[in-house]
Amino acid sequence: MPLNERAEKLIVFLNETTEYFRDKFKRVTRERYFAERDIRNILDKTINDIILCTVDIAEECLKKHKRSIPDTYKDTVLACYEILGEVTLKVAPLTKCRNETVHQYLKINWHNIVTVKNKLSDIAIFAQKARTFLLNGKEGVKKHDKNGK
Repeated sequence: MPLNERAEKLIVFLNETTEYFRDKFKRVTRERYFAERDIRNILDKTINDIILCTVDIAEECLKKHKRSIPDTYKDTVLACYEILGEVTLKVAPLTKCRNETVHQYLKINWHNIVTVKNKLSDIAIFAQKARTFLLNGKEGVKKHDKNGK
């Protein structure tokens, strides 16, 4: 069963955007982040894109599982727990980073940038598990899945 077009685009976008973020981040120090507005804008926008795309992928999983979509981004990701497993517990808190970055305009968000960077492998696992679920239409999570794998 092929992925629906939207889900496929979301997963491709998430993979490309996390690679872009990883590439941009490796050339940035805390000092450079504070000193260069363009770098701050690039990294802040990119983590926003990563996190919103993760939420959109979670919505696709919930729709396929015939579940309703919760009202908050965090709850939307967490609602995928029975479908995608423990990795949802690792990814869902990133929605706070997105909200802080977007809504606290005057706050410098280096901590959020580092937090997302440190969770890129969890985001990749989330995307892979979602892709598998969306392709197969089956839950790929077993009760003993403790590591999100």
